[in-house]
Parts: sequence; C-alpha cells; structure tokens
Amino acid sequence: MSIFNLNSFKRSNDVTIDKNTLRMLTEANGMGSVTWSGISALKNSDIFTAIDIISKDIASTSIKFNDRDNYLDADKKILKLMNKRPNPYLDAWHFKYIIVANMLLNGNSYIEIVRNEKGEPIELYHMQNSATSIQQVDDKIKYHYIDEIDGHIQLDVEDVLHFRMFSLDGFNGYSPLFSLANEIGISMGSKQFLNDFFRNGGTATAVVKYQDGRYSDEELGLIKQNFENSQLKNNSGLVMLDDTMDFKRLEVPTEVLNFLNSYKFSTQQVAKVFGLPTSKLAIENVNTSIKDSGIEYYRNTLYPIFSMMNAEIEEKLFIQSPYEVTLDYDVSRLIDSDPEIKLERVTQLFQKKIMLLNEARAEFNLDPVPGGDKPLADLNSIYLEDLAAYQNSKVQKNIDSLQKGGEPSGEQSD
Repeated sequence: MSIFNLNSFKRSNDVTIDKNTLRMLTEANGMGSVTWSGISALKNSDIFTAIDIISKDIASTSIKFNDRDNYLDADKKILKLMNKRPNPYLDAWHFKYIIVANMLLNGNSYIEIVRNEKGEPIELYHMQNSATSIQQVDDKIKYHYIDEIDGHIQLDVEDVLHFRMFSLDGFNGYSPLFSLANEIGISMGSKQFLNDFFRNGGTATAVVKYQDGRYSDEELGLIKQNFENSQLKNNSGLVMLDDTMDFKRLEVPTEVLNFLNSYKFSTQQVAKVFGLPTSKLAIENVNTSIKDSGIEYYRNTLYPIFSMMNAEIEEKLFIQSPYEVTLDYDVSRLIDSDPEIKLERVTQLFQKKIMLLNEARAEFNLDPVPGGDKPLADLNSIYLEDLAAYQNSKVQKNIDSLQKGGEPSGEQSD
C-alpha cells in the first residue's frame, strides 16, 4: 500500500536530461509561470516581505549544541556545515536563506548530503524543487533528482534533508501561499486595474460620437488617433468639439476605486498565514508592544521552523554519532533586538540572582570586575559565602547566651 499520493514525475535510473528539458520542468513547477506557489508570488510586496523577513532571521541565527559540552571533532565539523560553509561554492547564510525561502514558497526544500567513506557528511547541496520527486520503492522512500550534468540521481532518505512545514502525509509539503490564492489574486487584480486606470490619465475610457457620420474601421482608427494627439495630450485635457461631435467620459464609481485601493486585507491575511505580527508588515498595532510582538514572532513563527529543521538535521546529519545529539538555535539576537528590552531582561536576571554580575556585564561587552563571579544573595545583597558565616555566628551567639543563663536576645538579668 502506498504511503502517500505521488503527483510528481518518476524517472528510472538510466534517465538523462539536458538543459532545455530542465528549463521546461522549471517553468512547469512554478518558476516561470503565473502561480501562487512559485517565484512569481514574490511580485506581491506583502509576500516578498514576509518570506524575506523569516528567511533572513533564520539565516542569521546560528545552530548550536544544546545538551553536551564535549562533542567529538567530527560532530563539530558537521555543525560547521550549517553555520559556516556547506559546500565550496556557497556560504552558510545564503544556504539557510535558500532553504527557508524555498520551503515557504514551494512547500518543500531538499538538501543532498554528500558523505565520505566513513559515512560522515562532508558537503551539503540544495536540490531544485522542480527537478526533485519522491517515490516509494518496495516499502522504501527514494528521492529522485535530475541534474544538468550528472543526469538522474537516486538518493536514500538518510541522504536528503527534506524540510517541509505543512504536510498531510509526512512527505509532500504545501506552501502557506496555497491558502492565499483568492486573497492575493484579488489584491493583484485591483493593483493592475488601478495601474491601468492612472496610466490612462485617470479615466477608464471615453466615447466620441459623430452625429450623422458613417466611417470604415480604418477611418475610425485614424480619427481616434488624431483626436487623442490633438485634443487630449497636446491641450492638457482641453477638448474642442464642433456641432457634429459629442464627447463623453465613462467614469468609474468612487466606491469602486476606494475598494480597489484598500490593500490592508491582503496584508493582514499574509501576516496571519505566515504567523507574523502585523507590525512586521508595517501595520501599526496599538494594542501590542514591541516586546510582545517580538515574543509572539519567535513563539508562533520562528520556533516551529527551528524545531522542524532541528528534527531533520539531528536525525540525518548526526546518524554516525555514538550519542544522541540535541541542537538548539542562538536566538539572543532576536530576543534582544531592542536595547531597552535587552537591558530590562538582563537587569531582571541579575536582580533575581539568576545571573552573575560579570555575566550581566558580558551581555553588554563590558570588562569583568573583581568579585563579579561570586553569587549574590538577599539580605542587602551580600555574598552567599558571607551569608553562611553570618548565620553561623548568630547561632553560636545564641548558644553562648543560653549557657550563661541570659536572654538570647536581650541583656542578662542581675
């Protein structure tokens, strides 16, 4: 029984492909045609902004080990592929940007894992969505890729990083843009209408009526051209008519123009689908602070993508590791993007004795101070080691006072 419904193309192992065929496949998969699941969706400024913001933030965030300090050098080299240079031709920033942008635009993003003779990953290469397909062969999943130079390539599951956010079967991913087809179509149509409207001088069209006149199509075309050149363009809109002509503008109702000029609905829909705060798309939200918007952005947008990517990377890049690898993302830059928010966060951690003084100073690139590595406690914020000595001295004083027959907390009686 098939694990999932396969709608993409299948190739056998002896298939080769030329550049023209690859270009045709690219156009058929949304890279050269009008579709909301391909690169043409970036013609909408809201979609471009949403994808660009998310892709840049993830590309600018380093991946780190989470639960161990002593990792093998081989594992550190693997992590370096994602943080520094995945292959000799591309840096890590653009590599991660490509991964996220393709996943958001097309629903899937595929990365080929090149291994050495020991099975350790040594290079990572992005695979074009238009030339990649998935096939079930004898209860095993195979990835098929058609390369311009090497022709058909078949890859096992463990040799492909497959990133997808939304899936109904676990393998075929769907872009968030799938749910925006109607909204974005209306928005783009209205913008095109307004562009044509104002490009034609602020009028949709006009009618010039000649009384008692009969003309051929050729004569009407010539009359129209002469009328536009002599009456409209050269006279600043002034129209001169004789008694045989009648000129009338066809006006567009103001209500229609007001509706077509209202683009906020599409912006809000794009923000909702991508999980973005509306402030990220230049819509002011008076009920939410910058700090709350940043937390919402991290929790609803970035964290699910981080978790999905880590699950795929941990499972396939560190398959040779003798221990379980757990990864995390360094999100301090995202959380502390505003200096005031960072100061408030560090101050609270220091005041609640969670962070040491020198650790707090390091957050602002300040030099350590003597005694800044000692933990503080309450009781006028004295050092923890001094607090223990103080409490011991009080206990000893009470014992000595009781042995003398005096009051522990007062003067001795006569």
